[in-house]
Amino acid sequence: MIPWLSIIVLSPLVAATVLLFVPAASRAVTRIVSLAASLVSLAGSLAVAYAYNIAEGGYQLRETHVLIGALGIRYDVAVDGWGVALLLLTGITLFAGVFATWTLEDRDKDFYILLLTLVAGVFGVFVSLDLFVLFLFYEIAVLPMYLLIGIWGSTKKVEASGPFAFLYRKMDVGGREYAAMKLTLMLLIGSAFILVGILAMRQEAGTFDMLALGNAHFSRSMQMWAFPALWLGFGTLAGVFPFHTWSPDGHAAAPTAVSMLHAGVLMKLGAFGVMRIGMVLLPEGAQAWAVVVGGVAVINIVYGALGAMSQKDLKYVVAYSSVSHMGVVMLGAATLTVNGWNGAIFQMVAHGLMTGLFFALVGLIYNRAHDREIFRMGGFASVMPGVAVFFTIAGLSSLGMPGLAGFVAEFLVFLGAWEAGQWVWALAGIVGAWVTAIYVLRAVRAIFWGEGPPERYHHLSDAKGPEWVALITLGACLIAFGSCPRLVLDYIDVATNTYLPMVLK
Repeated sequence: MIPWLSIIVLSPLVAATVLLFVPAASRAVTRIVSLAASLVSLAGSLAVAYAYNIAEGGYQLRETHVLIGALGIRYDVAVDGWGVALLLLTGITLFAGVFATWTLEDRDKDFYILLLTLVAGVFGVFVSLDLFVLFLFYEIAVLPMYLLIGIWGSTKKVEASGPFAFLYRKMDVGGREYAAMKLTLMLLIGSAFILVGILAMRQEAGTFDMLALGNAHFSRSMQMWAFPALWLGFGTLAGVFPFHTWSPDGHAAAPTAVSMLHAGVLMKLGAFGVMRIGMVLLPEGAQAWAVVVGGVAVINIVYGALGAMSQKDLKYVVAYSSVSHMGVVMLGAATLTVNGWNGAIFQMVAHGLMTGLFFALVGLIYNRAHDREIFRMGGFASVMPGVAVFFTIAGLSSLGMPGLAGFVAEFLVFLGAWEAGQWVWALAGIVGAWVTAIYVLRAVRAIFWGEGPPERYHHLSDAKGPEWVALITLGACLIAFGSCPRLVLDYIDVATNTYLPMVLK
């Protein structure tokens, strides 16, 4: 049997290692190696989806190797239905991200080494069955962000005013170093909470094996404090309010491919951790805290949407929209219903593709116009019609247009909230979708269909060469998954129907 999961996880690491020996001047070789790694991971993800037996369900394609026998730590990987969907998302986003940064010239070799290392960690989290190894992969995915943003990120100065003006200037709020440090410190604090929760489960069950932990009977007292520790720990990466503040700064400062993976995939690690580890392994804690999780998710949805509507910087609009859309994921998780959980995982996929497309487009627009202020731009559709089309597709998916992936996800989540008897949650989610429609359509109209273009934008051009690959790939997936959701929903549903009874037992 071909070890597809190890191939998917290790191919980015192998490519990163190869790049260490490639001369910095050999930029073509750097891109070819990075592209090859992304193609192998994407092909492997497609192979896993093809090989996975939906009728059988459960974990499949398992590979096990002992790492530290005395502690029971193993390289133990397998894939379930949720994992199949998220592997596909990661493979697609990495492939598109390589093309979106094809023209990068500033230390591109170092950039791709860090990017590929990060992606290997992401893949590892989605397939690990050993909690200790999962945590190691989680850290591998998070830590490269500091360098990727701190070195290749962009700076947007924030005007210092009010009683905290001195602190704003001192900390360089809006700078890429500030964003990188803020992101790293907050996520490391979240990691500490995760580690405490993992060690608590290990202490009671005597194992890191997630399959064995699923059958363990943890004390209610432990679950009542361990679940919120995991929720806050993983939730920090998922942008849970009020620990979301790193997210807009990190998104806005990150270079294009990093923004795509950051919002499109990394935030999903947090939500995946809350559901697969927190809720499935600590069911009593999940049920007891579900009302709190859902209430905070509602705040995420509405606050994030209002925050996006108040922004003038296009990248910050997309960044705050991610906070709102991740609230939809956590709302679906909190419903503890089949439709809600299916919608939550589907929203991870839909939001990942949509945000990846958004950030690819924002990067493309900025590289040409050297501006991200929405109301300083206008009439771009006449000079970059292709970009206008794909930006509109991403926007319509974001606001939940039927026929696109975003609609399927939000419909399932709101239906799940209604089925759980939480009509207030469903109503708040719909209000969030309504606000989303306002800021998305306003941005599309102002940038592409408004008056203009101003004289200083007469030189703009449409997407070219490799840039089209990223746009077409992500746009086509949004349409395909929205028009035929069963392409991924069947995988998601079989896992949901396995895990939810474990939580509600």
